[in-house]
Amino acid sequence: MYEKVSRLDRLRSVREWLVWQLRRTDDTIAELERQEIAAARTARTLPSVTPGWKLATRRAGGKPTPDAVHTSDCGMAGKNTKPLAREQALRAITEDGVTVCPYCRPDTDLGVL
Repeated sequence: MYEKVSRLDRLRSVREWLVWQLRRTDDTIAELERQEIAAARTARTLPSVTPGWKLATRRAGGKPTPDAVHTSDCGMAGKNTKPLAREQALRAITEDGVTVCPYCRPDTDLGVL
């Protein structure tokens, strides 16, 4: 049956398929461009993120005790953490004697040196 179709008809079929593929590719490119524009617009309108802090705790005698203060993006804090406001982080470091992480140095962001 394949031999009964002329070469010209086969080429037209291939051309139609290529046009369809090109249309799909153009649609995908247009969608990705829209997503990039939306992401850039969102990045421009979002306020800058101020560094947050978190308190890492450890279990001592079955009761969690403060271990160290970390910046919110520090990966060294471990799993047992709780978020802290600026004032809480300052109090933990200056009044409660909680140590600071030697890697992320939250005391630098807090202005405590």
